[in-house]
Amino acid sequence: CKMMAPVLNSVASELTGDAAVGKINIEQYQEMAAKYNVRSIPTLILFKNGKEINRFVGGKTKDFLVKQINQNK
Repeated sequence: CKMMAPVLNSVASELTGDAAVGKINIEQYQEMAAKYNVRSIPTLILFKNGKEINRFVGGKTKDFLVKQINQNK
């Protein structure tokens, strides 16, 4: 989602340690979108040790995302 790209880039620049941000174009990677049951854009999925631990649908603020990541480290 073009709306969230600047927010995600900002979050990624502040992350330390093992945390990372990845973006997927679900039009190009439709199988991955189906695998993770992405039905709305934007969908933000928080993973820990390869497992989904939280999911957010709709636009979110940088502060919200950083807080969620830090709470789940």
